[in-house]
Amino acid sequence: MNSRPPAKTSKTSSRYQGQHSIPSMATPRRPEPPNRIGFVGVIFILGAFGGLVWLLMVIFSWGPYQSEEAWQTPTHTATTFLMDATTPSQSQTVQPTITFVPTRTATVTSTATPEVLPFVLDGEPEPVPSIMIRPALGCDWLVVAGQVWDLEGDPVIGLSLHLFGELGGFEIDRYVITGMEDAIVYGESGFEFAIEGLVVDSSGTLFIQLVDTNGLLLSLPYALDTYNDCQQNMILVNFKQVRE
Repeated sequence: MNSRPPAKTSKTSSRYQGQHSIPSMATPRRPEPPNRIGFVGVIFILGAFGGLVWLLMVIFSWGPYQSEEAWQTPTHTATTFLMDATTPSQSQTVQPTITFVPTRTATVTSTATPEVLPFVLDGEPEPVPSIMIRPALGCDWLVVAGQVWDLEGDPVIGLSLHLFGELGGFEIDRYVITGMEDAIVYGESGFEFAIEGLVVDSSGTLFIQLVDTNGLLLSLPYALDTYNDCQQNMILVNFKQVRE
């Protein structure tokens, strides 16, 4: 007799072998379609794109953000073309020569040239004491005197000297003739103005000018300085001729 108990058949492996899967009662979920961009999304995208374009225009100075130099109209220099053709023989071809001539703007400088009249001052007016030449005239007299010479250095007689202007608040307007007898002490063509009581300091208010007997100007007017000084109360003024 076999003393071992009979082998037991394992029910674990076959317990579920014959079972079938129970179908699920839940409906399977379909995959959701991708979301579409709505109107607000379109506006946002357009705004972002516009902002990007504006930023690029500012950075690179495009459009209305260009610098002033970019808006300035370039200045062109006009150029004149000159055609110079030499007549060749019949077997040659005319080749015109083109010469570029830049157009220049002329600059006109106006320089005033003083008119040169026949007579000018011979040296500068010289103040001296009147007692040296006219001792009869005291310190209360202002004396303007001198001589006139021609191109050869000879004395000129019969011309007029005009002394005019303002002195010590008084108007001066006097004429004398060269070669008068009371002025012969200064020379053959001497002249003299003697004004009493106006020995004063002045500068640029009294003038002397040489004219002819018809009033034609023979020299420019020259300003005289006067002094309230007995040692300088006579002003010696000489004229010389420089042209016809």
